[in-house]
Amino acid sequence: MVCYTRRSSGSRIGARSSFVPPNRFTTPMSLGFKLLVPSALALYFAAACAPDLDSLSASYSATGGTAGTGGIGSSGAGNSVAGGMENPSGGAAPTACSNGSKDANESDVDCGGSSKCDRCATKSRCTASRDCESTFCKNNICAEPTCTDKVKNQDETGVDCGGSCSPCDVGVACDSNDDCSGHYCTVDKACGDHCLSGTREADETDKDCGGPSCAPCADKSLCSEATDCLSLVCSNNKCVAATCNDSIKNQDESATDCGGVCAATKPCDVGVRCNSEADCASWICSAAGKCTADIVVPDNQVLDNFEDGDFNLPTNPPREARAGNWYQFSDMTATPSFSVVVIDRGASHKGFETKGADFTKWGSGVGVDMAAAKAPYNASAHTSDASSYAGLTFWARAATALTVTVVFPDEDKDAGGKLCTACDHHYNKSIQVGTNWQRYTVLFADLILESGTVPTPTVFKPNALISVQFRMGLGTTYDLFLDDIAFVK
Repeated sequence: MVCYTRRSSGSRIGARSSFVPPNRFTTPMSLGFKLLVPSALALYFAAACAPDLDSLSASYSATGGTAGTGGIGSSGAGNSVAGGMENPSGGAAPTACSNGSKDANESDVDCGGSSKCDRCATKSRCTASRDCESTFCKNNICAEPTCTDKVKNQDETGVDCGGSCSPCDVGVACDSNDDCSGHYCTVDKACGDHCLSGTREADETDKDCGGPSCAPCADKSLCSEATDCLSLVCSNNKCVAATCNDSIKNQDESATDCGGVCAATKPCDVGVRCNSEADCASWICSAAGKCTADIVVPDNQVLDNFEDGDFNLPTNPPREARAGNWYQFSDMTATPSFSVVVIDRGASHKGFETKGADFTKWGSGVGVDMAAAKAPYNASAHTSDASSYAGLTFWARAATALTVTVVFPDEDKDAGGKLCTACDHHYNKSIQVGTNWQRYTVLFADLILESGTVPTPTVFKPNALISVQFRMGLGTTYDLFLDDIAFVK
């Protein structure tokens, strides 16, 4: 057997033809082979053929090996690594984002998570919206964003609004006017109310007014149609002031050109729409909101309409010989007052007002006699008594809601009749007077008798009527207005 060794210079030396045996005598190989036991021979060859590692390292080249599984080097086209062990196939080593596996920092295979990999496509697994290309993770699956997904995504400026979605409401973030339902994106990039911007924009016909969104415009503002104007009158593209003759229901009119501010000169007729009794010529507005006809009271049935401005019953023309006057009465614990005042109730311009407060015994009131003198009572002064009538009608209102008792003294209960020994407990009826003008009617058939008169009357006597009174009870503070008091059939 022949073994070679290399020097560091690479020169070959001669072959060894002899060896030193264990007894250190030189023995020719031809003579010694048969004397060596196999084990000794093996040890000898192992020692004699040990490689020169220095020369091997010096002569090794990373590109000098042959490609192949388990080879020392790689001369293939791929990236080479020391020893050729990491990429046995000889190709490029895969990165973590392309290894075909879901790594710990990925939400799905080669994507998402806290990794630096691409974001995941639709239908991939995700744990948060940042894992997805669509920036929308729903039920741990990347989904396509919509304008109803309750998430701010796509090109939205607010949640599900702005951008390619519907415009946003006031207060929501925006990038342009188109992002806002009001077509107004403020300098602070928030949708604002364009009707308060101080400029004419969007669908306005003039600055901050007109159009379908903003309030109607004042007179002299620009307009394109009637609804752009408070007056509901647009003429030559200018808002024009409303009148009571423009044939348009505007201002606060209850119907076209009547009622409301027009009522003073143009009250509404019977059957026309009304909001209150003041809208109607009749001063009666039904519960259905329609002007209703007033009852017709003949002139001779009127006790007093106060248009003459005094406290006497009208005598020109004479009304069935009634010639009394108005007076006040009380329990004397306080002082009432009464006067004729301007009321402007439609066609009626004057009425009767009485005030009082702090009466502590039984109260106070006002009344009118049927003749010039109540006592002694003279039946012959009444050329026409009240027996032909069914009751009394009048208009009334109060500054605050008030209980008023309408009293009818006759000869049986008034001291002037000289028939009673305990007097002034009369037939009467109480009514509730509200704060708006209203017609009230008290029928004689509905009267009740106060107890205390002696002897006790058995029936009311309209043919012996002495006075008509309006009484307020003790402790009552009142401001009562009366007008057009008359008998009614």
